[in-house]
Amino acid sequence: MKIGIFTDAYNPVTSGVVTSINMLEQEMKKRGHEVYVFAPSKSTQPNENQSLYMLKSMPLIVARQYKNRIAAFYSRDVAKKIKELNLDIVHTQSEFSLGLFGKIISRKYNIPFIHTYHTMWEDYIHYIIPIKGGRNIYTKRFARTFSKNFATKAECIITPSKKTEKYLKYKCKIKNKPIYVIPTGIDIIPFKKENFSTSQKDELKKSLGIKKDDKVILFLGRVAEEKSIDVIMNNMPLVFKSLPNTKFLIVGDGPSKTDLEEQAKKLKIDDKVIFTGKIPWNEVPKYYSIGDVFVNASVTETQGLTFIEAMAASVPIVAKYAPNLSEFITNNKNGILVKRETDFANSIINVLTNKSLSDKLISNGLETAKMNSVEEFGDKLEMLYTEIIASYKTRKDLSTNEKQKHSRTIYKRIANKLLELTRLKKQ
Repeated sequence: MKIGIFTDAYNPVTSGVVTSINMLEQEMKKRGHEVYVFAPSKSTQPNENQSLYMLKSMPLIVARQYKNRIAAFYSRDVAKKIKELNLDIVHTQSEFSLGLFGKIISRKYNIPFIHTYHTMWEDYIHYIIPIKGGRNIYTKRFARTFSKNFATKAECIITPSKKTEKYLKYKCKIKNKPIYVIPTGIDIIPFKKENFSTSQKDELKKSLGIKKDDKVILFLGRVAEEKSIDVIMNNMPLVFKSLPNTKFLIVGDGPSKTDLEEQAKKLKIDDKVIFTGKIPWNEVPKYYSIGDVFVNASVTETQGLTFIEAMAASVPIVAKYAPNLSEFITNNKNGILVKRETDFANSIINVLTNKSLSDKLISNGLETAKMNSVEEFGDKLEMLYTEIIASYKTRKDLSTNEKQKHSRTIYKRIANKLLELTRLKKQ
């Protein structure tokens, strides 16, 4: 199979979208498929054997804190190369420049295209159009209409969670178009805590100014407004008062870093809050290894890969309840989900002081991580690609009524196969 991935977000940008694309590319290549990535210029290759094609681009003026780029939506030279590649399927990962290019290529060369909807843009529209108050409803409507107009042109839509699926169905009002929930899997092996010796963990702690026996409250991810790190910060004075030998470690970088540093100073806890800034991706598992509890108060995640990473790293989770998290986190079983923001402090203290609770969350969390492996992710997408490609070829010779009937049959078969693959993993 020759797979074309079209994305506006790619390495070296750090995000859940980029992680998902890296996992997809890695797994499909492992299975013997040819994968070609089409991304903005200045993108980097994570390995030597990668087939990366770049379109001319410029830094994105709005939301520049994410260091994303906007590319031209068409390149004659790249289009010619794509024709020579003879792609079997186009898989778009964004709705903007490269997504549009992928859609154009699909039509131009008669290739089926599917789309993964990663981001509910109305939760991030404030970065692009800084409107507050009642008028914000118009920007949300625009985000929904924009999402619908792009996604409905695909053969099918993939979402990482049921939350996103419901958003597309009921907020964007997408009808008569199949939407399949396929969570991104991760390679759990690099995150195993036993990969790191006690001396390695102690050395990392020392380099961060953390004592060997200090407890570490860990946040790892983009340091931005929608992550609600300020909510966690407001709970820290209570935690530090109860457990003085504790540090709050914030791993990552982003536009909210300066504001959070000021918040820590105002709360008089800046001596206990540590900001690492951006760290290399291959160093991420090591930082998880020193965490005693993983915290996150964001309610805008479409999936939240860091939660699965924390589980794979044997770090118990305390998070703000959100519908997508309840899809794989059961309160008091494999994580703690708090309903009120003020409950964070007591929940963190409870996990750090109650060993039996912590051990239970870790054990059950590991099982959840195994069920969200990159292998299952690969199984589902490989099946989906195969079915869509075969269906696309068959439909060419059918009448309009026959095409509609055929599509309904294929879409139902894909849904049943996805359900069966999920059941097999749970056994």
